[in-house]
Amino acid sequence: MKKRFSSYVRFSVIGTECEEFFSDAINNGIKIYDIENIKGVFYAKTAPREYFRLAVLKRKYRIRMMITDKKGAVFKTYKYRERYGILLGAVAYGLVVYLCSSIVWDISVTGNERITDEAMLDFLSKNGIYAGISRKDVNTTVTELKALLYFEDLAWISIEGEGSRINVKLNETIHNPYNGLSVSTPCNIVAYKGGRIVEAEIYSGTMLYEIGSGVSEGSVIVSGIVTDGAGNVSVHHADAKIIAEFEEEVSFYKEFVTTERVKTDEYYTEEYIKLFGFTFPERKTKYIDEYIYTSDSYPVNILGITMPWTRTEVRGIKTESVQVTRSVADVKRLLQQELEMYELNFLKKYEIMDKDITYERDEKGIKATCRYTLQGNIASQSEIFFRDEG
Repeated sequence: MKKRFSSYVRFSVIGTECEEFFSDAINNGIKIYDIENIKGVFYAKTAPREYFRLAVLKRKYRIRMMITDKKGAVFKTYKYRERYGILLGAVAYGLVVYLCSSIVWDISVTGNERITDEAMLDFLSKNGIYAGISRKDVNTTVTELKALLYFEDLAWISIEGEGSRINVKLNETIHNPYNGLSVSTPCNIVAYKGGRIVEAEIYSGTMLYEIGSGVSEGSVIVSGIVTDGAGNVSVHHADAKIIAEFEEEVSFYKEFVTTERVKTDEYYTEEYIKLFGFTFPERKTKYIDEYIYTSDSYPVNILGITMPWTRTEVRGIKTESVQVTRSVADVKRLLQQELEMYELNFLKKYEIMDKDITYERDEKGIKATCRYTLQGNIASQSEIFFRDEG
């Protein structure tokens, strides 16, 4: 018989009734293979469970049977049968693998600006999607529809499962504070900044100014009240893009001598495990005024599997107050940085055509004034109201 086993016992048989023993064993369905006769001693192999059956059968015959070799995982693990820590570790590992594959451990939100992560995660939690829920209980389609109805700024959302992680991808509606009226609302297009019109795209309504004309803040540029060739008057929802060139001025002041907090070499660190929003050991936030803090989280991997908890390290660095005296060049450099931050945060939707910076110095510091020439859309929707004559 040529069948092989992953674990086997090689044994020897000596006696006058060896052939009868092997024949009886095969007739009883005991699987034996690699039978050979070496100088009157029979050798064979069988599975460990079959060897016990052979040990019972040999009592009928005048033979002596002895194990000569053992191979396979069964025998390698058997010697650890009394080491309960290994068994418990294997069981714990199996549970971790099962939990990692069947439970949602983490939820990420991407594509959002106005809708905060906290608001989206709170909404998902109230609708049955949260860290710790079984993956089979997650209903993404219904939750997506509810989210579209719940968030006014939400244009599209996709809730996708990726292993034990849920990725929430979304797009928000185009946000324009000056064009927020519904298309059914009659309105004019007015200028929310005064300037010179350089370009216009009229989608609906009547343009009241020519390209190159100057307009003041609040002027009606495109009227929603339209008169046709027959003299009939109708009211529409005006819509347009009006590109104008205008000026804007901003000033910043910096002193030569300031009191500032600087980092020292003194610091401390805290480490804890974070799981399902809980920390182990329990961490009670206690910040000290003189310290500044940074926090970093690191995933935990065991045998190539990412665990559901993260290791978080909080580092507190002590600061102290010092008096800083700066030169004229240093102060101007800081003022330039202030202007760059202003442009990045407040002028990013406009094209800067030109800018002129002037500096005024007094005994305490320097004032920088920048006059910008900007170009951008100045269209703003203004609802048309009708007086009730009754």
